[in-house]
Amino acid sequence: MTRAARAGLALLGLGLLASAARAQDLVRSEDAIVALFSLQSEFTVDVKVLARLEDRYDGNRRDRATAAQRMSGIYADMERLFDSYRAARRGRSGDGGEPIDPREIGRLEQLIEEKEIELMVAEKALISLQDEGRRLRVEIRDKQEQMAIRLQQIEMLRASLPTQRESVTGIWDVTILPGGEKGVFALFQSGTVVSGQYVLDGPFRGSLDGTLIDRRLLLQRIDDRLGRSMDFSAFLSPDGQALRGTWENYDLANGQTRTGSWAGNRRQARGPEGDVPPAPGDGG
Repeated sequence: MTRAARAGLALLGLGLLASAARAQDLVRSEDAIVALFSLQSEFTVDVKVLARLEDRYDGNRRDRATAAQRMSGIYADMERLFDSYRAARRGRSGDGGEPIDPREIGRLEQLIEEKEIELMVAEKALISLQDEGRRLRVEIRDKQEQMAIRLQQIEMLRASLPTQRESVTGIWDVTILPGGEKGVFALFQSGTVVSGQYVLDGPFRGSLDGTLIDRRLLLQRIDDRLGRSMDFSAFLSPDGQALRGTWENYDLANGQTRTGSWAGNRRQARGPEGDVPPAPGDGG
């Protein structure tokens, strides 16, 4: 199946999903936010893969230029040797001097054979680099098309979520102070009840349960390994894009801090060239 056909089928699937959702209202907020979290995580990976492919292509382009320059030098050496050989075969040197010793002809023939081998090796190396360049161009185009389709899926899911001004439903990039730990909260809200999942540096994973009343968010963190480990409180900004508040730690082992502050920023969809926040644990 061609790349264009794959893209067409993916877009057709998007259209069918969107039509079904509009007709039957099948996409619940809970399902949409989980799918959105997954898609945005995949998109973050896509951005890194694309960056690596583009770095490899830039390196390949430099290598192709170097290989082509080397071949040009070998061809120039070959032409000089062959001109000398033809002149020797005619019985005189290229500059009109005395006849060349027959042993010189043998030496030139040997040099030409060696240069032919060098030329074949250089040609194979250049062809290999050209093939790699073509393959990388295809991979980059495929990845960019995949990212464009994924962004359409993200936008469709975002459109199905409640208004951001009055709800915390969505993906949040969070920072916990004073330690500066980074993480992601995936929250969905039904009425005043809020639930979700999280990933924090460590890595730590688990669930979140709480409420949003009068723009005040209360969350209880239930860690997969530690159990109930922390309570969060925060206020949702008037534009619905930020959370600011404090936390209280229930796991005081190893001298851990008891309280601190935290901040969350609602993650927005980015284009293929945009600045997409890294996943927790990727080192920034």
